[in-house]
Amino acid sequence: MKIFNISRINTPLGIFRLRGSWCNDNLNLDIDTIELMGTDGWVLLNHSRVKVIQLIDELTPMLVVHLLAKIS
Repeated sequence: MKIFNISRINTPLGIFRLRGSWCNDNLNLDIDTIELMGTDGWVLLNHSRVKVIQLIDELTPMLVVHLLAKIS
């Protein structure tokens, strides 16, 4: 597992800042911290809530593409 830190990623779902670990062999992603850019700055999301889990599931393909592009 490798540690990652995405300081800012623009997606159709919003602008996010994330930290966590991932394995590029099996594309397994583990998010430790997820923040959403709000009108007043970064908003920490509770990644144990159902809606945030669903959001992470939707973001995962975009995050994997982003992380794979960084190692190429």
